[in-house]
Amino acid sequence: MLNLKGSTRCQTCFEVHGHSDKGQIRPRNEDYFSYFIPTDQRIVDALGSLFVVSDGVGGHVAGEVASAEAVNVILQEYYFGDHAEKPSQRLKDAFAHASLHIFDLASHHKRFANMQCTLTALLLRQGQYFIAHAGDSKAFLLRDRTLTQLTKDHSLVAKLVRMGLVSPEQAKTHPYRHMLIRALGESPLLQIDMFSGSSEPGDIFCLITDGILEHLTEEELRQSLLKKTGMDSIQKKIVDIVNERGGCDNMTILTVKVTEVC
Repeated sequence: MLNLKGSTRCQTCFEVHGHSDKGQIRPRNEDYFSYFIPTDQRIVDALGSLFVVSDGVGGHVAGEVASAEAVNVILQEYYFGDHAEKPSQRLKDAFAHASLHIFDLASHHKRFANMQCTLTALLLRQGQYFIAHAGDSKAFLLRDRTLTQLTKDHSLVAKLVRMGLVSPEQAKTHPYRHMLIRALGESPLLQIDMFSGSSEPGDIFCLITDGILEHLTEEELRQSLLKKTGMDSIQKKIVDIVNERGGCDNMTILTVKVTEVC
């Protein structure tokens, strides 16, 4: 049971922008993103703000349903579910609940059979970040002009790269680069990666689905995020470039700039 005492005034500590596009090839957009920044300072202090992206796994039926359901369920469960009070454990519990929800839908509704999705969730609270993750969507942190990937991809080819069996260059064009070894919906119990660290004013967290880096390098992403033209136009330009280069997958980018630690 959360104990919410104190002021209800809430200060804005983030600049948030998001853009999603179906690309040039796919008939529909199976990506989904959303976020929640509480307006009550007591909830901000207790639970922080949560930002989430998901990619309905390509080729699976109702991938767009899976991604939307996963994002909405984790947000609902994190803020309103009966889970642990500690934010990091609460995030993990909400993530597990979303995973089980997708599995149940896929198991009991024929039209949703075999649907799966990735899920990457970023929680910012009191100068700390927590990330819960499964799949091959990615979370990056841009700090002091350095772009660092905070998550680990759960794809077959990424695992082969970590084992030294495939080079990073070979991985970019490997025929199985999109084959996931971990995703929501594959089983009732999902192994969830958790990452954490400190956040600072000026930090830019960037959550993307894999379609962004299908035609864009990490260095190009870094250079784009460093521009001073405004994040809305930066994101639109990124999507335009990816589409100009083929746009073979859905693409989503969600950025959160920390303006003040709260």
